[in-house]
Amino acid sequence: MKKVILLMACVSIASVAFGADFTMSFGGGVFYGMINDIKGGNIAASAIESNGDGFGAFFFFDATYVEVTLAYLYSRQKVETARLGFWNSDELNLHAIDISVLGKYPFQLNERWRLFPLLGISYLSFVAWKEGKMEGLAFNVEAPGEANRLGFLGGIGADFLFSNGLFIRGEFLWGIWLTNQYERAFDKAITYISVGNGPRFKLALGYTFR
Repeated sequence: MKKVILLMACVSIASVAFGADFTMSFGGGVFYGMINDIKGGNIAASAIESNGDGFGAFFFFDATYVEVTLAYLYSRQKVETARLGFWNSDELNLHAIDISVLGKYPFQLNERWRLFPLLGISYLSFVAWKEGKMEGLAFNVEAPGEANRLGFLGGIGADFLFSNGLFIRGEFLWGIWLTNQYERAFDKAITYISVGNGPRFKLALGYTFR
């Protein structure tokens, strides 16, 4: 956790250094993107592979050159397993909290449109999961938090200004996730949960203080 806080602070300091024109805004919206992969196998299931898209809601705080986002994410997916030559469909429900800190540099295209590149870090924390009919699929973790991990995000965003204060924001990001400690030590004979590299789409309504 100390490393996460240090990285967030570095991103914030570097972003503020971009310039002195400073405004603050906040808002919230909806999220869609990759949350997790399930891979591996065990005695009961000789082949397991699935991936799950997540969706949810988020709040953001924007200080012109830094965007901080807190998101709740949910993923419900089917996991295809081969047991004794027969394929079965199981279900897994995942809940996670995501904290992202992104540096950004806005370009005012005209009175209505603002464009900005984004680069920063994200910390994904699994708070709960519920296994459906997944008999015999022994996850090699004692608690959901053991699957938490740090990742890097990069992409582009745009604001459409309805007025001096109100705007709608859209963002496209690509995430690259680092391997966590439990995944580095996992036994390939046991099912495990990882986080797949991939896209994120965010749409929000915001308000700027001037």
